[in-house]
Amino acid sequence: MISLSRRGELEMSQRSMGSKVWAILSPVLVVIALGALSTVRLEVPRIVIDTPVIETRDRFMGLAVVDDVIWVVGKDGKIVRSEDAGKSWVSQSTGLNTNFQSIAAWDEQTAVVVANAGKGLITSDGGQTWEEVSLPVSDIGSGKVLRVRLDPQGRAWAVAELNVIMRSDDRGRTWQRVTQDDNDAAWNDIAFSGPGSACAVGEFGRVACTVDDGATWEERPVDLEPSLMSVRFRDAEHGLAVGLSGTVLATDDAGANWRVVEVPELDQHLFDVIWTGTRWIAVGDKGVMLTGDAGATHWETGRVQSGDFSWHIALARQGAGFVTVGLNVGRWEAGQWELFGPRRH
Repeated sequence: MISLSRRGELEMSQRSMGSKVWAILSPVLVVIALGALSTVRLEVPRIVIDTPVIETRDRFMGLAVVDDVIWVVGKDGKIVRSEDAGKSWVSQSTGLNTNFQSIAAWDEQTAVVVANAGKGLITSDGGQTWEEVSLPVSDIGSGKVLRVRLDPQGRAWAVAELNVIMRSDDRGRTWQRVTQDDNDAAWNDIAFSGPGSACAVGEFGRVACTVDDGATWEERPVDLEPSLMSVRFRDAEHGLAVGLSGTVLATDDAGANWRVVEVPELDQHLFDVIWTGTRWIAVGDKGVMLTGDAGATHWETGRVQSGDFSWHIALARQGAGFVTVGLNVGRWEAGQWELFGPRRH
């Protein structure tokens, strides 16, 4: 018989030997297990997140509408296009990463874009390809070109910082500056009352008009400090200009004289104005929408969408309504607002 003490020694020896064997075998078992796992095929579900064409971070500055085709341009070289009145959108690549300020389109295929630093783009295939062009901005300043418009003859006119007004007779490919002197004020918009006749509006309440196709410009005396941001004519005689701090001007003689229009309780900045065929509509800061009659005597102030304080910097007629862009993009018709792209919170 084995004594109790001897039995205890044997058990301790066996446990010690087992520990040593496990210490030797455990790394081997781990390697074997890992090898087995490496042969197991794990099926991981594929999740594709599509980036929306219009994003909440976008800031749009201009648009052009031709029937159901809508082009929208904005910051960081972004151009988006819809061919079904805003139901669906595609992003267009240009290779130019700068802030686009404005766009004008002759038809569904042909358009011109103006941008910062005297840059521009033209397309003749609906935006499938874009060609970079240079615009004759001032040698000083940032060279920001702020707006491009088409005249009754189908020529493109653009306005910029430092008293620059320019014209293109070949759909934006080449440009000629029609103002010669630089001064420390920008022109923000230009509109046409007829062939060869136009008015430009700009900083510090400036208005200047030409009746000889831009060869000479005559400043109009307007006693205003707020900058004027947009101007349009509804016929050969009647026009409207809007600007900062709720400024509204009207003319009844093709821009020879301008009168201040008082709109009660309006102090928001106005950035763009259009004539719809029946009334004036202007949009601006904090979601404001201003509507007025042909004579610019009766006005209503509201919002593009109730509760939406997004700024809108440009608008264009589309069907029986209008499309406007800025902090968001959408279409307004008969009091209904349709937002294109994601909603901001």
